[in-house]
Amino acid sequence: MVDLIPRRNSPSPGLLGQRKPLGVVGGMGSLATAKFLEVLARKSRVERDQDHIPFVCLSAPNIPDRSQAILIGSDAPLRQILERAYWLEKAGCGAIAIPCNTAHLWATEIKQALSAQLIDMVEITRQVVEDSRGSEARTLRSISLGTSASMQHGLYAGLNNNNFGKQFSRSLTELQHEAVRIITDVKSGNVIDAQDKLTRLVHAARSFDPDKIILACSELSAICGDLADDNDIVDPINILADACIDWWTAGSHAFGHVGQAIMG
Repeated sequence: MVDLIPRRNSPSPGLLGQRKPLGVVGGMGSLATAKFLEVLARKSRVERDQDHIPFVCLSAPNIPDRSQAILIGSDAPLRQILERAYWLEKAGCGAIAIPCNTAHLWATEIKQALSAQLIDMVEITRQVVEDSRGSEARTLRSISLGTSASMQHGLYAGLNNNNFGKQFSRSLTELQHEAVRIITDVKSGNVIDAQDKLTRLVHAARSFDPDKIILACSELSAICGDLADDNDIVDPINILADACIDWWTAGSHAFGHVGQAIMG
């Protein structure tokens, strides 16, 4: 009987193709990772299986909570994120995507540690939102909703204008607490309740008349549904998928130029 199963220590060139695939550090959380991969497939708009972006996704979810670690000054999640990114580099990936907003509080350290390109979801989202105001000189008013760490440490600080009045300052803590409750519901599988709560949270945020509301946690992106189609909603998962498609379309060597065009 002929043994048809290749027995090699590393992937064959035929398996990965002629170009380096995308690497995805997943598991933060699992539903959010699945959402990103679904969006990536839907946005690719290709006619054949063979034309989709090849990727290697490592979804090993045993990474400590990113928000809790940042709030206590621990970098334990960073070490584990880098372990997974290194594994993807060794698997032959040419660029790394991390569909987790809070993890990007370590974006500088991750970029310095990797040889492959980090497709920086937060940096690109910032630029996309900033560009959305067009030629208007006014300051863009945005509210980001996410984990405690991302909201307290200003993950999207370059976009936020806290000049919403005293009522907003008094309400900010409650907005943060409600966002965290929704994220916890999603991670525990309580998606239906979480979707209803997110709709109410977005309504509360809209009462302050922001230009944009940023879903600054991928769990919120995973359940946002039709909210993502509203003009005032910014979904970084959608933006990350677009950037990954741009990277693949342009070729890994050209991404630096594409990224500069996107990010200014």
